[in-house]
Amino acid sequence: MFSQSGPQRYISDVDAYDQLPSFISDLKVTKVLFLHGTKSLRAAKPYLPNFGDHVEVTDVFFNGECSYEEIHRVAAIAKEHQVQMVIGLGGGKVLDTAKAVTTGTHLYLVLIPTLASNCAPWSSVSVHYKANGEHLDHKIYKETAHLLLINPKVILNSPVNYYVAGIADTLAKFYESELMFEALDDDEYTTALSISRQMAINCKNILLNNSVQAVKDMQAGQLTHTWRTVMETIIVTAGTVGGWGGDYARSTGAHSVHDALTLFPETVHLLHGIKVGYGILVQLAIEHHYDDIRNLLPFYHELNIPTNLEDLGLGDIDDAGITKIAAVSADPETTMHLIPLDIDTDAVKSAIYKLEEITAPVK
Repeated sequence: MFSQSGPQRYISDVDAYDQLPSFISDLKVTKVLFLHGTKSLRAAKPYLPNFGDHVEVTDVFFNGECSYEEIHRVAAIAKEHQVQMVIGLGGGKVLDTAKAVTTGTHLYLVLIPTLASNCAPWSSVSVHYKANGEHLDHKIYKETAHLLLINPKVILNSPVNYYVAGIADTLAKFYESELMFEALDDDEYTTALSISRQMAINCKNILLNNSVQAVKDMQAGQLTHTWRTVMETIIVTAGTVGGWGGDYARSTGAHSVHDALTLFPETVHLLHGIKVGYGILVQLAIEHHYDDIRNLLPFYHELNIPTNLEDLGLGDIDDAGITKIAAVSADPETTMHLIPLDIDTDAVKSAIYKLEEITAPVK
């Protein structure tokens, strides 16, 4: 097992972006590739400084998916312009692409998230998709970002649904890792694993106690301590779970269910974390933790996180479709099998049906 605690330097402040020109100058960088989306640039532009009078910037618009084709396209541009640094600005897919382009190279990496929808800014992982949004795989890198910059004002003004998706995705840090931690003997706990487990517990406690108010604050445009705590839990605390815990704290069952759901066009419009949120409930059903499901349901309903197939837009799915979700989720190559249980297609299928039973409207 190896641990990668996070970026080399992290700044979270309303003037965080102002640190960028001196960072570029101190590294004697003169050629930068700036990767971003249209909306992310519009959100951050009022706060972005000039990168430096003597810095040549190659401006690259992101194509929308962290696909191998997009990674190769951006890498080719970086090579053509002989850049020394890649700056990724935007959501998780933009940042994952920037990470994929720089890994294994001499290029410096700066990440500037404009959403709090997952821990991509903190992690050393990229998740890859097809151009149509279907999940492909993920890669774990040996490097993390040289610099991570967060301007809370930019994220506060981002769409609330991304923030809610981030809450659901971060909640999975606890539920996906807890059985693995419980299976460890006391003498197997290293300092890194102890930190990882405590961070996973923090994710759960902070989110369950503060998320509803944080979402209300965001809807009101109020940059409160509660909102900021939840925002940084999504990006930072969540990132430290996998960063310190390695294979003991990676995505497991909930994310495997998410990956299977991406095969259904009806779910394309749903954000990553929203599908993961549903996956948490399926994983808890696999583990027969039905009381945990019932305890989470009011929280899910308050934040409008899906609890059943109807909520996912799959209300008309038949048994064959459910079998497909279960089979893909339980494929031997998935992270589902990091859970210390015997899990197969039938186990996942039974869990999905059990969840439907638990969440069925009371007649």
